[in-house]
Amino acid sequence: MNDSELKSSASGVEKSSSAMGVAVSLLLIIAVSIVAFTVYLKNAGYDFSSLQPKDAINFIKNKKAEARAESEISFSQDGSVDCKIYKNYIIAISKDGIKWYDKKGAMLQENAFTLTRPVIRLSDKYMAVADISGRDIYFYKDKTLLWSKKLDNQIINASVSNDGICTVVTQSKEYKSSVQVIDINGADKYTKLCAEDIVIDAKTIHEGQDVLISKVVTSSIKAGTQLEFNNIYEEKPFSTINTAESILPILISSGDNEIAAGQNLILYMDKQGKELWRKNADSIFCVAPNVEKYVILAGKFENASGATKQEILVLNTKGEEIYRFDQPENVTGIHLYGDRMVLRTKKSVYLYTLKGKRLGQYSSLNEIKDVYLVSKSEAVVISGGTISLVDIDGL
Repeated sequence: MNDSELKSSASGVEKSSSAMGVAVSLLLIIAVSIVAFTVYLKNAGYDFSSLQPKDAINFIKNKKAEARAESEISFSQDGSVDCKIYKNYIIAISKDGIKWYDKKGAMLQENAFTLTRPVIRLSDKYMAVADISGRDIYFYKDKTLLWSKKLDNQIINASVSNDGICTVVTQSKEYKSSVQVIDINGADKYTKLCAEDIVIDAKTIHEGQDVLISKVVTSSIKAGTQLEFNNIYEEKPFSTINTAESILPILISSGDNEIAAGQNLILYMDKQGKELWRKNADSIFCVAPNVEKYVILAGKFENASGATKQEILVLNTKGEEIYRFDQPENVTGIHLYGDRMVLRTKKSVYLYTLKGKRLGQYSSLNEIKDVYLVSKSEAVVISGGTISLVDIDGL
């Protein structure tokens, strides 16, 4: 091999080595970018259980409209804390007491007590703290304790009306369950004992003159629900509605009417005990509470072609479909403010219009327990050991 051939061969090897180096560098850059992209998605709360490139790209696009926390309140993560929005207060309840905060996170008041499993039940005007499986109950207006009682039997459930009436479901050895109505002064107003059926929820209607009771009925092969409308001055109910093979544990007010909801059925009725309509579903995940003009629910529903999809349904008070749109993920909670709503999933909060237009998103590293929309864009998000005030509308 002469000198010119050697030079040509060396030049070829040098070019090949240079090209190989460039290729390796590019692969290294791509690998680092993929790792960085994956870490970013994980920290941003992306769900990798169904990873799709298109979904990941859309997720990043939506980050432009994602919220950031404006203020935070820290609390215990042992599962014993219940948090709610009551009037303009953020309420945090634990086994050791109750705390009132403003939206900026400043504590306004604290009351100490010892309870086993405290929960908050409230209306627009009043709030009750009930010890589930215990016997204690505390009743408040704003930050003032109106009364407290130790009941004779263990508390199963409780509800509060805007009239200042507290309805408590209890159980005892003598009876499967009982319903006790307590007035605004803490005096017993009505008691109904149920020896055969199990009461799962109860509430007062007609300014405390009537009581709506949801009972599990086990007289047939499969358990069903009986909805009883009782007058506090009469022994027997003035109306009943039965649903075979469906348990309806949730009672929700809807303007002048009432809603009973379960895993695969929602029932709409007036306060006189007349069924107005019902809607079946493959599965109902949640129903928006205390909405007057609409009935909004998340679940699996059959569409016009007969296929079942996870969707959000917006119905009018006649049960007619107004809007329908796909869920962003598995929705576990809905809350409205005006014509906007937030959809809560395991680790994300989505802001939508009632027509299904997506406006923004907030993601959490921890599991989200509850969300309240307190303005057209601000939401109180309860997740992990924090209560955060976030502005979701980033568009």
